[in-house]
Amino acid sequence: MMNALCDAVAEHGPAGYVPIPMVNRIWTRLQNLTTRFLAALARGPIQPRAKPAAKPTPEPNPEAQPDPQPPRARRKRLTLPCREAWLYRLIPETGFTRFTLQHILADPEFAGFLVANPRLIRILTPLYNAMGIDLPTEPPFAPDPPPDSRRHIIFGTPDPTQSESPTPTPDFKIQPA
Repeated sequence: MMNALCDAVAEHGPAGYVPIPMVNRIWTRLQNLTTRFLAALARGPIQPRAKPAAKPTPEPNPEAQPDPQPPRARRKRLTLPCREAWLYRLIPETGFTRFTLQHILADPEFAGFLVANPRLIRILTPLYNAMGIDLPTEPPFAPDPPPDSRRHIIFGTPDPTQSESPTPTPDFKIQPA
């Protein structure tokens, strides 16, 4: 799927008037995300480390510091946008990947991978942000099933009581639009 996304960026980016250096930067970023994700998946779940104690900072001696050099002029770096759904808006042909990512996120097995290894969530967050998909921070990742009046029959749950179902107030009136 990620290779297909990279191919779509390489093919449709220049056709959509995206500058070639930007297409190259996007393609490289997607490849790096794929590599990091596969490496984290291969490592498996990792226990969080304890935070190290803060090191004391030495006090600066104003007499020992030499005169600061004037800052050199730097070239402006080409950076990727950070707006929500920027990749999907820039190259609309990536919509198939957006749908696939939403579908994968709803899969309970994939949700289990994310819960077991929080690094996967950190790695996937830029991709989901670029595609405009909200990545939930806590389970459940799948949407709640729609309410069904026969659900208690199908799944064997107890009958819904009258107190659980909302009743309209007596002065409730339906008004035409």
